[in-house]
Amino acid sequence: MARPRTSKKRKTGDERSAACGVTVTLPDHVVTEVLVRLPARSLARLRCTCRSWNAEVSLPGFQDRHHALAAAKLTFLEPAPTHMGSYRIRRGLSRRTLPWLSNCFDCPRVIGSKPCWGLVLIARPCEGYSVCNPTTGEILHLPRLYRPHCATVMGFHAPAREFKVVQLGIDEEVVGKLHAIVLTVGDARGWRAISSFQLGLGFTDDAASIDRNVQPVFADGCLHWSFRTNYLDKPHGVLSFSLADESFRRVPQPPFSMVDLVPVHLNGVRNYRLLRAKGIRSGSGEEVAMPVGKTLAELDGRLCMVRDVRHRSDHDVLLEIWKLQDYDTGSWSLDYRVDLPAPGQRQRQLLTAPWLVVPLSYLGGSRPGDKKRKLLVATTAHEAHVYDPDSGTLRTVASIDSSGDGDDDSIRLLLYQESLVRLPGMQHGLGNIKFVQLSNSEHM
Repeated sequence: MARPRTSKKRKTGDERSAACGVTVTLPDHVVTEVLVRLPARSLARLRCTCRSWNAEVSLPGFQDRHHALAAAKLTFLEPAPTHMGSYRIRRGLSRRTLPWLSNCFDCPRVIGSKPCWGLVLIARPCEGYSVCNPTTGEILHLPRLYRPHCATVMGFHAPAREFKVVQLGIDEEVVGKLHAIVLTVGDARGWRAISSFQLGLGFTDDAASIDRNVQPVFADGCLHWSFRTNYLDKPHGVLSFSLADESFRRVPQPPFSMVDLVPVHLNGVRNYRLLRAKGIRSGSGEEVAMPVGKTLAELDGRLCMVRDVRHRSDHDVLLEIWKLQDYDTGSWSLDYRVDLPAPGQRQRQLLTAPWLVVPLSYLGGSRPGDKKRKLLVATTAHEAHVYDPDSGTLRTVASIDSSGDGDDDSIRLLLYQESLVRLPGMQHGLGNIKFVQLSNSEHM
């Protein structure tokens, strides 16, 4: 008589492995390659589960690789509602300052054309400067300063892995005298005078001043400020500060900076704002203004300057980008043009209507055989566009409907890559500093 067939349950792979006592372990270098490609939020959770993973993620080399592999995405810094702020003002010729309450506008705002190794320098007129990491939600408040008519910027000195913040002004009473102080973030000494403080930078006009309408920029391992004189047809240029040896040098601007002067009364584009760039000709005394959107930028790691001819009737080009080729000779070369044909009037208005247009990054074109590079720009209308030189068209990739009070002249869109960098003294919680990552920006 045949025996009845009995059903047997097949063992799963895990049960067989457990029965054999086999544990599968990935090599450390494979684990590292997996970790370095994970989002920062995932890494934050994993750091709590394994000491060796936490140690690996804390290494500077790992953080550098993670930052380099992170996809760059557009991020928007939200403006705060108008509020009261506490300031200090100088009265008369005295160096003493007095407290003063006033409305705080344009708060907070980004300093510099782009983040520095994933960290962002934020200025709040009511509270001073702070260094933020939007990835980790941490903030470091810098020691408060009360120095008017100065411009501040942050850079990263890679060999020493130091972040330095430098504030610069030019003394209008002493010809050519710089007021410059530096803060090495995390250094207990705080703000300090720069030892290589120089007088002989070639200033011959006692009205020389830092152009605070042009954002300072970090590029080529140096910090850069644009300076001007009261006589706009006289030579002006860029002050460069080396983070390595903390020394200054003067670099001439491209030749267009004195050619594009326009009479103030003939330019009807937001004429009251044109007064910020106003000056006079040395011979005739005619009131003229510098290009409205003259802008310093960092593109592909190099210092660039934008020539703004959006409102000139004798130019078909809207913007030109000039790249500094040599610091010693001060030579510049034309690197890029933005030109939209006349039939695309609606697209032209996207660039001509805003007060300022700032290039954020070149896109593509880095390999042989690639098409021409596209250009990502941001505007003070809180929009970002990609210009395609092959088709001569503009594509809007971000548009923020901001309901802030009054006119906002700040560039609030920035191209951001995740960063795991944490500075000594950083605290969790950005307060009312809010960064909003735009979800569709990865499709640029």
